[in-house]
This record gives sequence, structure tokens and C-alpha cells, in this order.
Amino acid sequence: MQFEMTSTVFSCNKVTVDGKTYCSIFTGQHPIGENAANTLGFEVTKIAAEPVVFDQLQSQGFHAGDDVKLVAMLKKAANGKSQPHIIGIVPGQKPVSTDNKAKASA
Repeated sequence: MQFEMTSTVFSCNKVTVDGKTYCSIFTGQHPIGENAANTLGFEVTKIAAEPVVFDQLQSQGFHAGDDVKLVAMLKKAANGKSQPHIIGIVPGQKPVSTDNKAKASA
């Protein structure tokens, strides 16, 4: 099952170890619920991604802090839980940079 999610992306890392390439995206969101009282700033999450995501972000002129529409799917995790795995970004979008967000709210 694939789904889209919009997230503030802080960074995307790609690394090759023993001939296999791995990729991770670091996202952030304002804390909600119980975490709101115990968190200052953003809640930061590391999400596994396909290496092609790095290339897609790079080709679309990504800047740290952009809001990006990501395409994800659920993968099995420990103890029968599920976690998102980013498989791509929505094509043709213009990432909303931090600068543009500030201008839009002014």
C-alpha cells in the first residue's frame, strides 16, 4: 500500500557500505498530543528511503527545511509493527522552502 505524506525535510543522506547503498531522510513536525508539553522545537524522525529519493530531491533543487510531498509504503518492523519507507517524491512539485513559507505568512 502506497500513500503520500507531506513533511518538512531537514536532510537526506545516502551512503554505500560493502557495495549496497542506503538512504535516510530526516523530517520534523511540531509536537502534538502528549509530546507537545515535553518537547521544545520540532520532533525529528529518521525514515529509511530508497536511494533514488536522494537523486530526486537533488534534481528538484531541495533545500533544508522544505516541505516535500513524499511517497511512502509501510514495511514490517520489529514486534509486528509497521513503519514508513520512502520510495519516492511526488513528481513535478515545487518544494516549499522556509523562505517562501515566511513570505506567504507575511
